[in-house]
Amino acid sequence: MASLTHASALNISTGGQGPWGIAITPDQQSLVVVHVDSNEVVFMDLGNGSVVTRITSNEGPKNLVLAQDGAICYVVNSQSNDVSVLDVLGQRVTGRIAVGGLPQNLKIAPDNQLLLVTNWTPNSVSVIDVIQSKEIARITTGLSPYGIGIAPDGSKALVANYDSNNVSVIDLATKQETGQITVGEKPWDIAVTPRGDYAIVVNTKSNSVSLIAMNTLQVVKEIPVGEWPWYVALSPDGAFAYVTNNGSRSISVIDLGAKEVVKTIALDFKPWTITVSQDGSKAFVVNNDEEVVTIVDLTS
Repeated sequence: MASLTHASALNISTGGQGPWGIAITPDQQSLVVVHVDSNEVVFMDLGNGSVVTRITSNEGPKNLVLAQDGAICYVVNSQSNDVSVLDVLGQRVTGRIAVGGLPQNLKIAPDNQLLLVTNWTPNSVSVIDVIQSKEIARITTGLSPYGIGIAPDGSKALVANYDSNNVSVIDLATKQETGQITVGEKPWDIAVTPRGDYAIVVNTKSNSVSLIAMNTLQVVKEIPVGEWPWYVALSPDGAFAYVTNNGSRSISVIDLGAKEVVKTIALDFKPWTITVSQDGSKAFVVNNDEEVVTIVDLTS
């Protein structure tokens, strides 16, 4: 039975408007936050919570991904229909890559060779060759694709299609959609475990998570969570999934071994995006109510 706990939390201000995508650099020293309304990427010192630098991206930046060494940051710009390439050390934009219309999210393959971007017009995924810094393929998906999960071996990607209630399966070798998996209503975010055994799909309207077995590409369980869930982050070992429930102001903690919610963390704000520290002790959550990042203690 799931327990209910109240979060021990600390707010840090980015000073930007409309915080959205969030990530921690591989060295665990900096927090990176994308701001959709002020068109900027803010780098913060995790040691003291201060703003280190602000970099203007382009129009309507939503999400980001860091190359594994943390030297490069890719930011998807939903209104200018491109991806900004940021030199983290030089603190500047070094290039922009054109993609489809209304791009929403992005994910980099484990070998850092391919970057995938979901586009709403048309419903597709742009495949970017990182070395060439250009789109090399565009793959048709379901309706309103958003979240992307990539298998650890880089063989396939799963894309959550918000308006068709399914997940596209993409073969990254052939760069084609090979099938679709029916999930809950209005799937939004998706994450694949580090071992590649499961994909976790957040269904916003059905207030649930669909658990997909990666070896069979079938839903093995639909797990109820809180109201209006949007985003999911995994513990570093892949044992737990943390789902932000915007409507019920909480985080559902799912034990992926038991395939059930084992704890609900009550919050005093509406959570949005989330990322987890490398030691698994803290969650960094975008706070919709106050436009700040809230650090939530996961150990209590």
